[in-house]
Amino acid sequence: MFDKLLKELKKLEKGVKVPIQIPLDSNGEMDRRCPSEDCQAEFKVVFDDWKDKVRDEVVYCPICRNEAVSTEWNTEAQQEHIQQTAMAHLKNVVNRAMKEDARSFNTRQSRGGLISMSMSVKPGSPTLLIPPKAAEEMRQRFVCESCACRYSSVGAAFFCPACGHNSAPTNFAAAVDSVRASVANLSAIKNAVESAADKDTAADTARQILENGLVKLVASFQRFAEATFQPLAARSAVKVRRNLFQNLGESTTVWRSATGKRYEDFLSPSELDELTIFFQQRHLLSHCEGIVDQDYLDRCSDRTYSIGQRLVVKENAVVRLAELVRKLAEGLASSARKGDSPDG
Repeated sequence: MFDKLLKELKKLEKGVKVPIQIPLDSNGEMDRRCPSEDCQAEFKVVFDDWKDKVRDEVVYCPICRNEAVSTEWNTEAQQEHIQQTAMAHLKNVVNRAMKEDARSFNTRQSRGGLISMSMSVKPGSPTLLIPPKAAEEMRQRFVCESCACRYSSVGAAFFCPACGHNSAPTNFAAAVDSVRASVANLSAIKNAVESAADKDTAADTARQILENGLVKLVASFQRFAEATFQPLAARSAVKVRRNLFQNLGESTTVWRSATGKRYEDFLSPSELDELTIFFQQRHLLSHCEGIVDQDYLDRCSDRTYSIGQRLVVKENAVVRLAELVRKLAEGLASSARKGDSPDG
């Protein structure tokens, strides 16, 4: 009775290719997401470059440089879209086969007898496939210095997804400018969110933008310092531990051993004290949900908070951090270019 259906199911057992189109945004870019559980960063790659420059064997995360094959970078929305498309295809195959089996069954039935039988198939409502939308319009766009792959991300990005080239020195200034621009447009963003939602949502959005800006500035400086220090470490045989440049006290000593210059040569004591506070606040936001603990009070001179309070990040603080990391980065880049010796 179900000959056609059984034939189609056997074909499916052998495997079938389902054509699936992943929608692009208005700039011809495709959303991607890092498959690393510790990262999960979302970014975009110009689709033509994804086809022509990115290899199937390995793709690099622009944020953490995690490596994975090209099929592992779908966003949650894209993965759901793929599953829905495959399910819709399966339903269509089954429905067509069952309709054909029903027609064949009905033609074999005798007419005018005492008992009359017929078969009908009423498939469920068709599956509506809603293409995944871009999660957010990207604020920064990059072109790899090495392979010219075009990609973008919200905030700082450091590695080319196609070749893994470290573009941190080139992209650092763009990252700082991006954070400053988000602060400058904060009022407009709040008004837009309030019009679409409410005041509470607008206030929460503004808070997240400022907190994310502080975290991204520290991360951008860290990647910049790592990339700038790497050739110096090779010459001086200095060992660099993971996340060294999140620790200002430790990394200034290592920098001096390689170049003869300390952070104090580029920042005043009060500026370095401010920067230390910002770096410790980044730690609280990233690891303690912004709640002040004893470790924070021990590590910096900020006495405006007590244990158990939550950080309040102001616009002027994010702008000030942008000024400080840029000033320090310029000093580090200068000392690296000059190749200062430890005795210098």
